[in-house]
Amino acid sequence: MQQMTRLSGGLIDRSQTLNFSFDGKRYQGNPGDTLASALLANGVRLMGRSFKYHRPRGLLSVGSEEP
Repeated sequence: MQQMTRLSGGLIDRSQTLNFSFDGKRYQGNPGDTLASALLANGVRLMGRSFKYHRPRGLLSVGSEEP
């Protein structure tokens, strides 16, 4: 499996890091980055689970309208 890397440029300030927590765990990100992008950069693939069957949900399947 390939490691995800961030593209250079944009509005993300890579000279600084910010600490944040998600689901009780601590991670690092950069100012200007989105939470989803920072989680993916930290290797987090599971964002939640479905209500009925508790199936894993990633970044593209966190909406309640998705199966």
